[in-house]
Amino acid sequence: MDSWKVRDGNEKDMEGILSLRDLVFGEVERDKLDPRFWRWQIGENPDGTAWIHLAEDGNKIVGHLADLPKRFLVQGKLVLGTLTHDMMVHPDYRRKGISAATAEYAIHRVEREKGIFMTAYSIREESLNSLLKVGWKEVMRLPILVFPIRFHGIVNRYLRFESLSLLIGGVMRCFYFFLFGLRKKRKIEGAVVERVYEWDEMYDLFWERAKFIHPIMGNRNRSFLIWRYLRHPTRDYAIYRALQKGEMKGYIVLRKVDLLKFNSAVIVDLLALDDDTLSELVERGIEHSRQVGADLLGFMVPKRHPYDRSLRREGFLPSFKAFHFLVYSHRKEQILFDPKEWYVTWGDTDVI
Repeated sequence: MDSWKVRDGNEKDMEGILSLRDLVFGEVERDKLDPRFWRWQIGENPDGTAWIHLAEDGNKIVGHLADLPKRFLVQGKLVLGTLTHDMMVHPDYRRKGISAATAEYAIHRVEREKGIFMTAYSIREESLNSLLKVGWKEVMRLPILVFPIRFHGIVNRYLRFESLSLLIGGVMRCFYFFLFGLRKKRKIEGAVVERVYEWDEMYDLFWERAKFIHPIMGNRNRSFLIWRYLRHPTRDYAIYRALQKGEMKGYIVLRKVDLLKFNSAVIVDLLALDDDTLSELVERGIEHSRQVGADLLGFMVPKRHPYDRSLRREGFLPSFKAFHFLVYSHRKEQILFDPKEWYVTWGDTDVI
């Protein structure tokens, strides 16, 4: 008979949770071991305090799963969902059903808290299988698009031979320029893209229009963006907004980070009212990435989404990396399982 049991967790469990994280994930996202990160994520989220689900053997935490309350707009209606994240099992307790048990416990807990549905972004097969086992559905795979900036840096990642990397990188750049570089960029009259360090009242007016662009997306009101990007205790983000004739038309959020083991920058979030604004913001994102010395710029977006097509036209290329996007719904709403309806980015996850 198993000696462990599943229970609700709280802030008093922080030390045990972080110790388990250090053991399970090691060098991956080390800043998540900082108590400031944990308190910010678990306790300061404007959508509510996280629900923690723990497997415990005696006084030892041997399994963990958390649900972060998250508001979504579904066809213009604001509803409560969650971001399910950080499934962890102590190495000595694997293959005992702990992952599935905490996942099933989480489903019932979220239902009691009146959550309509749950979302998860899985890259590990063991987490994916545990969620599928208890009734989650995979909605789609989320591919990572990449824009090459420094070809010799990308080649040198594999060759570790500087002079040869410069030569091969130069050939690749010429070929890439032939495919994408001859396209003329259309300038928008009166358009300005500027870096900002706060979200002001102008954003509220933009959001009132932007929140109806996509059938399903996470709530991006000002209080959420302030918490997500300006109050983060361990990560820094660069934010640019697009203006036209004094009106905000879109924004892009960027972060310098290692991606696919490359010196990279990533588009964490991107939202625009029209294609021209989207193009202007992406161009600024590329320029910013070049300025911070990144070899490539990455973006995660649903394959069927219009942004996927737009960025491919801008010169972004598919990579071999992808996340699994999963949903568990407490209601029989088929729209939640239609990949064409969703707009999600790295900003909707806790990964970047």
